[in-house]
Formats: sequence, C-alpha cells, structure tokens
Amino acid sequence: MKLNKKAFTLIELLVVVLIIGILAAIAVPKYQTAVEKSIMQEAILNCKTIAQANDRFFLANGRYANYYEINKLDISIPGTVYAETGSFRNRIQTKNFIYSTGGTDNTHKALAYKSPIRTTYAIYIDENNNLMCKTYTQATATQTKLCNQLNTEGHL
Repeated sequence: MKLNKKAFTLIELLVVVLIIGILAAIAVPKYQTAVEKSIMQEAILNCKTIAQANDRFFLANGRYANYYEINKLDISIPGTVYAETGSFRNRIQTKNFIYSTGGTDNTHKALAYKSPIRTTYAIYIDENNNLMCKTYTQATATQTKLCNQLNTEGHL
C-alpha cells in the first residue's frame, strides 16, 4: 500500500497555526499603538494650531479666548461646529476629537477631547505652553501609555 505524501499532517497544520498566532499576538498590539499614536498626532497638531491662534487673539484683545470662543480665532480646522448648549457650545468636532479653547476654567490655550467627551483622554496645551494629556476612566492601556509618554517626554 502506497501512502499519499502530498497532504499536510495534522501536526504540520498545528505548527503553522501556532506560528501565525504568535505573529498575530506580537503584531496586533504594535498595530493598535501605531493607530492610536496617529490619532493623537491629529489632536497635537490641531492643539498647537489653536494655541498659536489663541496667542494672536491675546495680542489683539489683551486676553485669551474663553472656552466657547474658538469661532473667534483666525483658524480653520476641518470639522463641524459642535453646538450644544451650555459649556460645550462653539466647539469644533472632527471624527476623533472635539476641540475648544480655554477649558471650563480658562487655563488651557487649546483643548482636544477624544470623542465622546471625558471618557478616554484629552490632549491640551496649558497656559505655560506645555503639551499635556489627561486620561479618564475608559482609557485603554495603550491610550494611558501614550498619554504618560506625552506627559513625561513632551512628544510621542
């Protein structure tokens, strides 16, 4: 009786599946970190733009823009106006973030909340031009790690 040597054995298939599983276990967290880093870069760039416009607003008006006055800055961030009533009025919303000036206590030149607001993290530039990140209760381990890196190193 002649054996067919063209087929894979069960052991060979299991080894291949194991190798693919190990590669996926290494690659997926790296991919998630890269994706979150690129999302955070959007907020960092837009916050820097808002902070610079807020500095120009200060030179023209003697004060920084309040948390509801982002529409008075000489910038254009692609997005829609997030026009809720109360403290969230006149903010700009993109796919990933909601941008404003001032914060509720007017201590931030620029502020970007990861959408939805106050669930994962916020990136802001404070009155001393420090780029900072604050995490909230639903932040993932990746988001927390990147926020800590931004707070300690000042960049991603």
